[in-house]
Amino acid sequence: MNPARFWFNLCLLLLALAAPGRLVAQPDLESRLSRLEQRVASNEGAGMAVLVCAAFCALWAQNTGRNAWLWFFLGLFLSVIMLFVLLYKNARDRRSGRG
Repeated sequence: MNPARFWFNLCLLLLALAAPGRLVAQPDLESRLSRLEQRVASNEGAGMAVLVCAAFCALWAQNTGRNAWLWFFLGLFLSVIMLFVLLYKNARDRRSGRG
């Protein structure tokens, strides 16, 4: 065997051992798309819960004479925090006789 060929093959072998993930074939488009659809489907429930929270904040704001659009978007982007703020404001309104 040619010494240059030997060293070339040895270098290829070392490269293959150093980066085993690079030589593995990439998954085909269909399997990648399937995994993406599964991830989206698993997040549908969370998205629906955030939307319901935003709608609840808007309804509360409308019933108490506040800006419903503002509270809708605040509830959409800061859902859990806004629920606690809403509970605090509602309790304060009841104490002051506003609600």
